[in-house]
Amino acid sequence: MMDTDKALLTRVEQVVRQAMEMARAMSPQRTQRKAHQDFVTDIDLEVDRFLEAALGALIADCPVLSEERAVQHRAALAQYWIVDPIDGTLNMMSGLPFYGVSVALVDARGPKLAVVGAVAQDELYSAIRGAGAWKDGAALGLTGGAPDLIVLSTGLLDRLVGRHPEIYRALRKVGKIRNLGAQALHICGVAQGSFAGVASLEARIWDEAAAGLITREAGGVWRSRADGQDWTRPAALMAVTEQRSIAAHPDVAARLQRLLAPVFG
Repeated sequence: MMDTDKALLTRVEQVVRQAMEMARAMSPQRTQRKAHQDFVTDIDLEVDRFLEAALGALIADCPVLSEERAVQHRAALAQYWIVDPIDGTLNMMSGLPFYGVSVALVDARGPKLAVVGAVAQDELYSAIRGAGAWKDGAALGLTGGAPDLIVLSTGLLDRLVGRHPEIYRALRKVGKIRNLGAQALHICGVAQGSFAGVASLEARIWDEAAAGLITREAGGVWRSRADGQDWTRPAALMAVTEQRSIAAHPDVAARLQRLLAPVFG
């Protein structure tokens, strides 16, 4: 790991901690429905504006892209930031303490630096590609066996129940099912050994880019449709509506991938 990478990570961690403080200090005053059970609030927008300015000051000519800003960049980009200002907005709106802030620095090979903040817990997950992952400065590493909990997204559950009940029953044998409503924190849960696996049909790349790198650097597996995409084309990458992703402990990753292959296609 180069000293410059570690120094940049430290600065990004400081930015994310500031964003978390902003989110904790505010309560939602204005909400807008983007889709069924999908909302954006004034907190999302305020944190997004802060991240755009603060991260934009760290690297010259490196765009800071959220869902809305990606469409402005149709040409190839050598590197850029991909952010989810609030992951788990409905949890935040409902007073449930499970939501986060997600930031990844991306190049042609995918995520190269990542920070995810658990807002209510004031915890910080981070990683540098090829150098490791950490939680609040302590190294993360999956050295034990897989736990007995798995996370399935609501969209995946809908499809399993409606079309593949036999696969649902098989997944129940892998672990008890949980869904806490914030994909980045779910995947970080794999990195810290809380979940054996996290599978989602409908997650988007901004939900997963940072946490996926953290899980990989902790010794876990993260696979999704992003693996087959051109990471230099953020508009196309963010337009993919179904990540069909699996983040998992290495002991169960192949099993989950085999079980979900008929569902993901």
